[in-house]
Amino acid sequence: MNFFCRVFGHTWVPHSANPKIRWTNAKNLSELEMTVTGEPELCLECARCKEKKAFDPPRTQPSR
Repeated sequence: MNFFCRVFGHTWVPHSANPKIRWTNAKNLSELEMTVTGEPELCLECARCKEKKAFDPPRTQPSR
């Protein structure tokens, strides 16, 4: 943990990690085929020390 995070607290900013995309040859070797590994990750990240925590979206009140 960063010294400033200890003194002032974390500065949380939204962060997203995209899945990795890999292009490979298709069966006929004349086309490329896209392979995706992983899922998009949404989290909060401290701008100073890069610590991550889960992102909980705000809950909305049902309209009456």
